[in-house]
Amino acid sequence: MIRYSTVVSIARRPADVMAALLDPATYPKWTEMVDTRFEGAGSPSVGTRGSFGLPGGPLKGTYSMEIMTLRPERQLIIRIEGSGLTWISRVTLEPEGSGTRMTYAGEISLGGWRKVMEPLMAREAAAGEAKEAERFKALVESEPAPATAGG
Repeated sequence: MIRYSTVVSIARRPADVMAALLDPATYPKWTEMVDTRFEGAGSPSVGTRGSFGLPGGPLKGTYSMEIMTLRPERQLIIRIEGSGLTWISRVTLEPEGSGTRMTYAGEISLGGWRKVMEPLMAREAAAGEAKEAERFKALVESEPAPATAGG
C-alpha cells in the first residue's frame, strides 16, 4: 500500500477551501485528472458518485469515485477505483488564524501485476501529491476571497 500525507496552510477560510475541493472544474488546474465530474444536480454530498480520467503514465485510465465522508468545512473522504487500484483520498481542514490548515493524505492499493510497482511508486506518489497540494493552495489563493456577510 502506498501512503502519502502533506500539510499546507491556505490563506482562505475552510468553507472556501472545501468549495474548491467540491468543484470538479478546478481539478485539471491542480491535478493530472481530466474530465472530472460528479453525478447529479446540486452540491456533492455523501454518496455522490463521479468519475475522472488520468491521461498518461502507469495509472492511465478512467476512474470512478464516491464521496464517503463530507463534513462541511472539516473533512472530505473520497474512494476511487479503477484501472487496477483502490485509492482513499482524505482531506482534513482545520481553521488556522484567518486561513486553513489542510492535510492532504491518502492510501493507494494497486492490484494485479501493478502490486509489484508499489514500492517503486511510493516515493513518486508522495512527492506528486505534495506538489498537487501546493498547486491547490496557489489556485485557491489566486482567486479573490469571497465577501463575507457583514463585511
